[in-house]
Amino acid sequence: MAQENSSQKVIARGAGSNALSFVIRFAARAGFLYIGARLYGAANYGVFTMASAMVELAVPVASLGLKRMIFPWLEEETPTGKRATHVLLDALMLALVAGVAVSLIMICGAMLLPQGAVSDALRLAIMLLAPSVLGQITGDIALAATRWTHKMRYEVIGRGLVEPYALTGVALVAWHLGMNDTGMLLGYWAGSIALAVFSLWSARDCLGSLHLRQWRPSPAALIRHVQALIPASGSDFLTTLAQRIDLYLVGFLLGDAPAGVYGVLRQLRTPILQVRQAFDGILTPLTARTMRSDGDVVTGEATAAATRVVLTLQLGVVLMMAATGDLLLSLFGVHQPGAYVALLAMLLAETVNGAFGVSELILYYRRPALALQVNLVLIATAGLAIPLLTPDYGIVGATIAMLIAALFAAGLRRHWLVGLGVRPPLLHASVPIAAASIAVLIGRQSATMLPPSWPDPLRDAAPALIALALYALFVTAWRKARPGVLSLNQYRIS
Repeated sequence: MAQENSSQKVIARGAGSNALSFVIRFAARAGFLYIGARLYGAANYGVFTMASAMVELAVPVASLGLKRMIFPWLEEETPTGKRATHVLLDALMLALVAGVAVSLIMICGAMLLPQGAVSDALRLAIMLLAPSVLGQITGDIALAATRWTHKMRYEVIGRGLVEPYALTGVALVAWHLGMNDTGMLLGYWAGSIALAVFSLWSARDCLGSLHLRQWRPSPAALIRHVQALIPASGSDFLTTLAQRIDLYLVGFLLGDAPAGVYGVLRQLRTPILQVRQAFDGILTPLTARTMRSDGDVVTGEATAAATRVVLTLQLGVVLMMAATGDLLLSLFGVHQPGAYVALLAMLLAETVNGAFGVSELILYYRRPALALQVNLVLIATAGLAIPLLTPDYGIVGATIAMLIAALFAAGLRRHWLVGLGVRPPLLHASVPIAAASIAVLIGRQSATMLPPSWPDPLRDAAPALIALALYALFVTAWRKARPGVLSLNQYRIS
């Protein structure tokens, strides 16, 4: 019982800290989104969105997967007497070497792109942002090391305050100075540098003195680690590509301005993404620990429970976003036909990927090749469907293609987990899905009975608001009927 209570408290504290970080970060992103979409304009925002997405695609390659794989590395090496700070320094040294190489490849690739494949503005933006990969990988790895100690405040401050507000502040100042073409790029650089400096200080403060004079990296050991990290790095790269393949294709197929509009929609789905990310920071090390202590089957039961928790929260956010979607689109200057439908499809795709992707942590640690295949399927499905749908349906077609890909990938994950002996009940997450569906149907029907004198904005939002209230009642009743159904106490904390 003590273990159960401790697990629940650790996960709740970690997820709560991350959630606070994401709320703070989303506030900064909302400010930056307004600056980018409304002040800089759709075309400039599209260039920035595409260029920064290319950097984010390069980060998992340059970081060698160490954002996650540093946890088993620390688990293996610290019991032998090696300092945690020296493990971190080894990891950072490997990542920085890889980061320099990746940055040079990005610059050369942008220069070699055929004329007309991308705009000149986008080509220049990619070249200017490429070296910022170094700041991003430093932040990822150093903050991951702080999470190993179950201390989440560094992540909250670094990702929630330091990086996004440096980005937003510099971009706003640059716009006032008339730097319309490069202002957001300067902001991204400012955020990356601030993140790197803060994360290094955080790791030092959290893990203790670096003891640089005693640090003796072993070339042979580092080579062995690189060989072990290549599958994880490839998996992270494909995960990132799968998460952004729609943006790349929209940008290349439709141009900078549509990419800017699509980028706004992607930012508006951030609350759904952040529900999952709020748990990732603490579930990633706990999954590795639970697998080592209790095996795959118990870990599978734990991740099934985590899927229910994440899905329950995400569906509530979907209903909330459905109620306010039109208002948000108008606020950020998006008036294109079909944008609301595209936003809803994007929210649902992210919900499927987020909740049912929790179990992928088992594949990631046990069978990295299968995790790679899941993302290859996502990429292939999007790569085929988006070019087919976008010519006729524009950004709506792109979002529907991503929803189809997400559903297909969820089925594949389950199939491969069964092959590892992990067999969660087929309908283990059916209750929140059914509750949300019933709530939506009742909400839509109830809205038809509203007085015609109500203002249009309220009448438009009423179905989703009613559905959200009903959904909350359903979930409350479910928890009372089955008290442990949303418990995460099967995870090991020690």
